[in-house]
Amino acid sequence: MRFLIVDDDESIILFLRTFLSAYAECLTASDSLEALAAFEASLEEDRPITAVFMDILMPGMDGNEVVQALRRMEEAAGPREPFKLVMISVLTDTRNVSESFFHGRADAYLPKPLRREVLLSELAKLGLIDAPVLPL
Repeated sequence: MRFLIVDDDESIILFLRTFLSAYAECLTASDSLEALAAFEASLEEDRPITAVFMDILMPGMDGNEVVQALRRMEEAAGPREPFKLVMISVLTDTRNVSESFFHGRADAYLPKPLRREVLLSELAKLGLIDAPVLPL
């Protein structure tokens, strides 16, 4: 499996990479251009991205715009399993959440600050990892 983590906050990238690297190869991008380039390269290498963790608030293209571009690239590459999309953001308003789910086809929406238990629980719901065993 390969995960693409896209956030302009290095601490979020570090947090996600720390936990997610136990489950998949993690590629990271701090802006939209890096994200698009990494995704395109993964398609060209025939090593597609399994899941994208996308921040909404970023300079230049916002996360929802980047997701639209990734979905178009994915569709142009031909039939394959679509990547799972996990949106991450401090934004929890109806407009942003709706746009992520309906236009970006998000599979999950995680509010910041991120919590390890919530992250692992969502990954298990998406079938990306086995259900986590949490302490009592």
